[in-house]
Amino acid sequence: MNHSIQSKLMQLNEIVSQNNIDHYYIYDYTSRPKLVLAGSFDFSYYHNIEITFYEVSFLSCPGGVFSIECFRLANDKELEMLKTVSYGFIEGPVICMEDQTFGTRFFIAAESLDYELKTVFYYKRENLQPHESVAEWVGKDGKGRNNNS
Repeated sequence: MNHSIQSKLMQLNEIVSQNNIDHYYIYDYTSRPKLVLAGSFDFSYYHNIEITFYEVSFLSCPGGVFSIECFRLANDKELEMLKTVSYGFIEGPVICMEDQTFGTRFFIAAESLDYELKTVFYYKRENLQPHESVAEWVGKDGKGRNNNS
């Protein structure tokens, strides 16, 4: 199981490096225990990768935008530290999301993960190409209602 995650993390690191994706935020956590991170170089108009974590049992990352350079499995020292702050509520492999430049590390414990390279626009757009979509919330008011004006 960890070998499969390790392999996916290596592929993910290569993809985000090639596409200069280094900023992330929690895009969807409404269907717990599934969590989706959106990643982009610039969130002004779109994001271009979604990383989905399944069966999330622990989460330690900012609620806003944060920088990540590397995804990897947590090491033994990090796992020991997390036992203290999680009160033992960690199940499954722990993924460390690290910004090596500033030394910040965030963690997600999840049974598995997948990712999809696609462009999700944050504004109304027509003539979408394959692997393009508009964010679900575009065209809605602050209360989630359709805004047809």
